[in-house]
Amino acid sequence: MMTNDPILSEMPSCLRKMVPPQNEWTPVDQALFTCENFFDDYDACRDQRFTAVKHSFEHHFMNNRLYHRLCLVEEVSPDKIVSQNDYLKIPLLPDTFFKDYPDGKGFLSWLEMISTGMLPKPVFKTDAPTHDEVIDEFNKHGVNIMFTSGTSGRFSFIPRDARSLNRLKFSAMKTVIELMNYDPDDKVVLLIPDPRQTNLTIASLFGIAFDLYNPVNIHVALDMKITTQFLRMQRDAAVGITEKIKAKAMAAISPMVQKSSDGRMIHLLRQAEKEEKKVIIGGPPFWLDRILDRMIKEGQYVSLKTSQVLTGGGWKADEDKRAPEEVFRKKVQEVLGIPQEQYHDVYAMSECSSVFMSCMGHYKHIPPLLVPFVLDEELNPVGYGRFGRFAFIDPLAEMYPGFIVTGDRVKLLEHCPACGRKGPVLDVEVTRVPGVEGRGCAAVMQELMKQGE
Repeated sequence: MMTNDPILSEMPSCLRKMVPPQNEWTPVDQALFTCENFFDDYDACRDQRFTAVKHSFEHHFMNNRLYHRLCLVEEVSPDKIVSQNDYLKIPLLPDTFFKDYPDGKGFLSWLEMISTGMLPKPVFKTDAPTHDEVIDEFNKHGVNIMFTSGTSGRFSFIPRDARSLNRLKFSAMKTVIELMNYDPDDKVVLLIPDPRQTNLTIASLFGIAFDLYNPVNIHVALDMKITTQFLRMQRDAAVGITEKIKAKAMAAISPMVQKSSDGRMIHLLRQAEKEEKKVIIGGPPFWLDRILDRMIKEGQYVSLKTSQVLTGGGWKADEDKRAPEEVFRKKVQEVLGIPQEQYHDVYAMSECSSVFMSCMGHYKHIPPLLVPFVLDEELNPVGYGRFGRFAFIDPLAEMYPGFIVTGDRVKLLEHCPACGRKGPVLDVEVTRVPGVEGRGCAAVMQELMKQGE
């Protein structure tokens, strides 16, 4: 992309690839792509945030039928948002909203209802395509539908067009470059399914490594296409006799695949030690923990003092094995020889277009275009330094309203206690709020969904 803007001209090429032509920019793009440094220049970036948020709110108010009705119920319209003091007037959606889809024929209609603007109209062989058939066809038409692992019994589905996906990638990549010791030629070990074969959120987010690093140097643990059907069978929720037969076969084969995959990853780590190469180890903590336990059992300790670890996605089905992050960091240091200040954890959600990565002091930094809140049980803001439910305004989302209240329990700090970077951070530990389903605006959204049927 040719440009006379010095900020854009000096960007790493991997970031420039995500930037659309300037004549296509919205106020959101202007704020995102001209922000020179998210955290060192936090105040300057934040100064552009209100214009981006107002544009985003107006976009979804005008082009999302369901969200428009919610705003009418809440008696909020774009003319009511005149300054940053009005952020809290913007109606928030519960993250469970993206799990409230009907099965069968209604899924496509639901997807159209929650999306902002017009979706493509792919042709399907039946009038009730499976989730995976929908995802594959929309991929062909330029719409990425990310889905979660569905450990709670329901998947979340998040639609993104190319513009939204590139904004997400840009924000996440810029965060990595600023907060980690970044070298595009580093060796990368990803403890995830191959992101080029799935729209699973955790794989897609860690798959941004293919844009940041030389693909030749990237090693993926699981060379397998992960679908919603696969995950459903994995958690013993198979539907029909065919899936049940496949699930039994999978249960017999999975331990062997896992053992082989983990062994290959351990070999890569030992090879990196032998060659004295820096390696980036990325993936969910439960996966890394399993590998560490095997290395301890087999006495295969290594010393990777210049390497880095990047975890994210939580412990999922292995929640009962969760260790406090401080304890887990020590375990990583003992087995892999990686200093704790080179351990980073990411807080990321399917519904958010940015990632919150920890610095060397382990506090998770929030990019400047996101507006973070912590709410009490009545969904009122509690301010800094107190635990509550996390909520945010994300203006980067183009195909769905990125104004979300989550079920995560966090503490928001006004400044990082460990480093000189500016802007608010999340405290180290993030957990789930007990009994989060069906509260607050979730009931409103459920009623609106019925009206839209």
